[in-house]
Amino acid sequence: MRILFVKPKHIGDSLILTPTIAATKKAYPDSEIWVLVRRGCEGILAGCPQIDHIRTLAPVETRDRNGRDPWRDLRTLLGLWKVKFDYVFELGDGHRARLFAMLSRSKRLYSVKTASPLTPLERLRFTAASSFDWWGCHRVEKDFFSVAEFLELPLPIPSLQFDRRLIQVWEPGRDLTDFAIMQIGARQRINRWTSEGWHEVGRNLLERHEAVVVTCGSDSHEVEEAESLRRDLGPRVLCTVGQATWAQMADLLYRARLYVGTNTAAMHLAAACGCPVVALFGPSREEYWYPWQIPYRVATSHGFIPSGDPLERSPEVQRRSMREIRADDVIAACAALTAEQTFRSAT
Repeated sequence: MRILFVKPKHIGDSLILTPTIAATKKAYPDSEIWVLVRRGCEGILAGCPQIDHIRTLAPVETRDRNGRDPWRDLRTLLGLWKVKFDYVFELGDGHRARLFAMLSRSKRLYSVKTASPLTPLERLRFTAASSFDWWGCHRVEKDFFSVAEFLELPLPIPSLQFDRRLIQVWEPGRDLTDFAIMQIGARQRINRWTSEGWHEVGRNLLERHEAVVVTCGSDSHEVEEAESLRRDLGPRVLCTVGQATWAQMADLLYRARLYVGTNTAAMHLAAACGCPVVALFGPSREEYWYPWQIPYRVATSHGFIPSGDPLERSPEVQRRSMREIRADDVIAACAALTAEQTFRSAT
């Protein structure tokens, strides 16, 4: 049985799909699992051994595309058209993802419950759309239960997947033992925290750990800030300067005592590696994206108390700013989580 999952979204969204893939492979061990994601997501999915084939498409953002992308995408879609899939699941919740799914030859096409109505053509082509109401749940649950409505999948929902056997050593950190990771970068500017805050948290982490590894993306602004932190905080701080691969990041996260960072793909990778997380959330809902199935704490706008009305929750969260997160609250979250892990280890 061949199954195709279509989810051309961001890197973290791809990793969030892996519990559903793992459950599918467990239920149907002879199945052949294919995924269609956006280019750049293949590295983080390489740690999921249950995937048999990864195919990529260009992102929609102009800044991330080049002139050859339309032809590359066409070749990818033609290649998929040649494969006879028994099931195709569209989990991107968008017309673009549904179009890619419809271009397959499968007669069994299923979609998540859509935020926007299906077009007349989509209604004709898709077998069904899930009835699972994912409005207030984690995005792992959204994927899992949207698929489980049509394929019988076992509970409980698995963890995020990055197999430790597939990691690669990040050489500068090979001999580190007692260390914490600070992920200071974020793809979206609205999710970036202040340099002052990171300096204060970094100094506190160095009081608790022998070393700190500062990680970031390859954006020049992020690299510059990370290098500035390394210079200011001293010789016990290492910096990946945006060059560590996802497999190398996994090596660090499997060994780190603590991860501190914003709501990014790296945060979800920390969850896949079982690393305790202190997550900084600004204008995004933590109940959708919190670190899945690991010990964690959330730091957000100081004094923020959400309304009890779920309809008012999104507008309230969207008004939050990363600048409203206080370093003292992040430090307190780190201390509480570390104390909890120390207690669990002792007992």
